Parts: sequence; C-alpha cells; structure tokens
Amino acid sequence: MLALRTKGMGSAWTTLTLHREQEMAALLGIPYEDVTQAGLFPVAHTVGTTFRPADRVASGATIHWNGW
Repeated sequence: MLALRTKGMGSAWTTLTLHREQEMAALLGIPYEDVTQAGLFPVAHTVGTTFRPADRVASGATIHWNGW
C-alpha cells in the first residue's frame, strides 16, 4: 500500500466478496474449481494527494462483547 501511494495509487484489502466467491470468480476470470480466494486487493489511482488519517469513533462505542 505504501509503495502504491508513492505512485499516486491506493488500495484496500477486501473479503466482502467471499460470500459470493463463485460469482466473483466468473466475473474476474479466476479459476474456481482449483483456486480458493482469500480476499481481493483492488488497486486504483487516487483523487488528490492530501492523505490524512480517517476520522475514527472511539472503539468502545462500536465494539461489543457478548451483547449489545
């Protein structure tokens, strides 16, 4: 990710597509029968060059253990 940033590009790890792994494989031309997806790593050019940390909510407000 840091190397991509030096080239004006960005990326993100994603596993959201895994619940539809077979459909993503067909869409992207990934062999499905003998390949297991562990995640996708999309890469794209970024808009602008002013990167900063994202606003974060305190984890205690969003993380729950054994209940809500």
